Amino acid sequence: MYCLQICIVLSGTTLGLYFLGLHQLIVPVTLGAIATALTDFDDRLSIRLRNLGYVCILFFSVSSILDFLYPYKFLFILYLSLSSAGFILLGALGQRYAVISFGTILLSIYTMFGLGEYQDWYFQPLCFVLGVLWYGLTAIVFYLIKPTLPVQDNLSRCFLQIADVLNAKARLFDPDNTNNVETLLYELSLKNSEVVQIFNTTKASLLTRLKASRANKNTIYWLNLYFLAQDIHEQASANYLHYEHIQQNFSRTDLIFRFQKNIRLQAQACQQLARCILHREVFLPNPIAAEALDNLHASMQEWVETNPQNIEVKNLQLILSNLDSVQERFNHLNDLDSQQQLHYQQHVDNLNLLDDDIHGWHDLWLKLKQHLSPESALFRHAVRIAIVFTVGYGISLLPFAKNGYWILLTSLFVCQMRYFATKSRLKMRTLGTLLGVLLGIPVLYFVPSVEGQLFLTIIFGVCFFYLSAKKYAMATLMATLMVLLIFNLKGAGYAVILPRIMDTLIGCLIAWVAVNTIWPDWDFRNISKTIEKSSCATLNYFDAVVEQYLQGKTNSIAYRRARRSAHNAQTELSSMISSLSTEPDPDQNLIQHAFRYLVYSHSQLSYISALGSHREQVQDAQVLDLLQWCQQTLDDVLLQQKPLDTARIQQKLFEIQTLNAKEILSNHLQLVLKQISLLLETLPELIQLRTQLIRAEIK
Repeated sequence: MYCLQICIVLSGTTLGLYFLGLHQLIVPVTLGAIATALTDFDDRLSIRLRNLGYVCILFFSVSSILDFLYPYKFLFILYLSLSSAGFILLGALGQRYAVISFGTILLSIYTMFGLGEYQDWYFQPLCFVLGVLWYGLTAIVFYLIKPTLPVQDNLSRCFLQIADVLNAKARLFDPDNTNNVETLLYELSLKNSEVVQIFNTTKASLLTRLKASRANKNTIYWLNLYFLAQDIHEQASANYLHYEHIQQNFSRTDLIFRFQKNIRLQAQACQQLARCILHREVFLPNPIAAEALDNLHASMQEWVETNPQNIEVKNLQLILSNLDSVQERFNHLNDLDSQQQLHYQQHVDNLNLLDDDIHGWHDLWLKLKQHLSPESALFRHAVRIAIVFTVGYGISLLPFAKNGYWILLTSLFVCQMRYFATKSRLKMRTLGTLLGVLLGIPVLYFVPSVEGQLFLTIIFGVCFFYLSAKKYAMATLMATLMVLLIFNLKGAGYAVILPRIMDTLIGCLIAWVAVNTIWPDWDFRNISKTIEKSSCATLNYFDAVVEQYLQGKTNSIAYRRARRSAHNAQTELSSMISSLSTEPDPDQNLIQHAFRYLVYSHSQLSYISALGSHREQVQDAQVLDLLQWCQQTLDDVLLQQKPLDTARIQQKLFEIQTLNAKEILSNHLQLVLKQISLLLETLPELIQLRTQLIRAEIK
């Protein structure tokens, strides 16, 4: 649907204007539509119309100001640099404002493409606004045709990503795993980070629709699917054992293979549900999954009868309980709609989402204020872009830089907030541009007609938008081909090929120097802050879980906020550690410790997720005391930096082992005790790795 929308937009701005005889409008209107497409943000109709008005005003104003300042080079670059830095800072207000700001900066550079070419100052700004209105009209029409499509798409991706997590987890249930458990756990943590990112996107889509129509039947149904995805993810993230013990205890049984099969079948169920959501089809549970789960129960019962003294099987029984719970949710999935619509008022608290949008001028100032210092990565990036644009424009004034605005365009796309992202973009941008230029020469030669080149412009433009979030190098290649064809309308197709290569290389070099010298955001200098943030969020989640063991289970917004914050912080930690090996002079010892720390940190979060997925009120005073002691110990050691009392931990682990031996203890209490012991057992190694990382950190 999105590709069809882009195809219609580009067809109108190219072939449409060409056959109407408005050849002079093709380039500026197309650039205005492209910049608007990059500001597009999923929202309800009223906000879409409001955003469209903002974009029209911004594009016209920015383009007009640059046109007036064009004769005054110093004022021109001063305004361009400062305004671009200001627009980047506006990204602190939220994702919607960030994409609009980026589109406006891009439009500023697009304005430079046509400066001095038109007789009237208002011609190019009005063409940009025409491109905005044309894209906005088509986007609204497509929204009215399929208003729920973005939500369906995001929810579908949620379940596809959960399926990836389950498949990654299934690889851990292999009796032949001996030396690769930590590697598999690291891969699992990366998959978990991808789930968290799509959850955040889906939440934004749902939230804007809740504001428009809170009790809308479809919205409530999508919302409950989102809560279902969160619950399945919490259970998929749960961990009840040391995976390396599987090989030691169950390598000669069929139990592990049956667990692996059932986990993979539930991953397939998530994939099937994703397809059903996307196509609005009824989800039908796979009978093979129910049969496989029954066979696992039978195998488990037989193994317990054969090995009554082996207590390790209790850990597998907890996992089996989770598999039962997830399968039960799949079996009753089609009841979600009727049940929640019927009891909407009773569940109103559970149907809330955390709204982090702006609420008044005071909230706006608070969001901006926290980024008005060098401590903010966004502020550092804004300053970096201002300097990059100043240097780039200065070079563009030199005689050899005929189309110097390509330098700024390249620098804008390559220069990212983080070093790792910039390095990745640098390679892909250069590769994509060079390939695009090499392919562009035969395209211009073999397709000499204007109509054919405009047709190819549409194809390359659609491919660019489709690939921009998937394959950046290929997207850059398509953008290069599209721009070469557009410039050929001015008779400059071949003329821009060599300058395009030179300007791209210069722009990449400026961006590279900037991220290396202007407040470089190298992750090995931010290790302690990221670790502290992750630990704090994880323990806040643990606090929320313990609170429910004390007071009783709820699915309140406070609990879900704590859970999401913990996973978000873990994702940030995972991203930071993943990028360490790409940074200057990587310390292999530091990287090894960082990877192991991520594994143990993710394991701690998994143990807490297991407690969260089985949360219910506990009355046993001794178990509650142990839970609260564990909570206080983690807080003292991880946040307060107090020394770890290993003797006291061993004493508590022995106390837990003694309690577990009691036959009168319920399965739920045994689960709580097991998770406490896992948290305490992994704590010494986690502290040791954290100490080694912080000691190796470069200040």
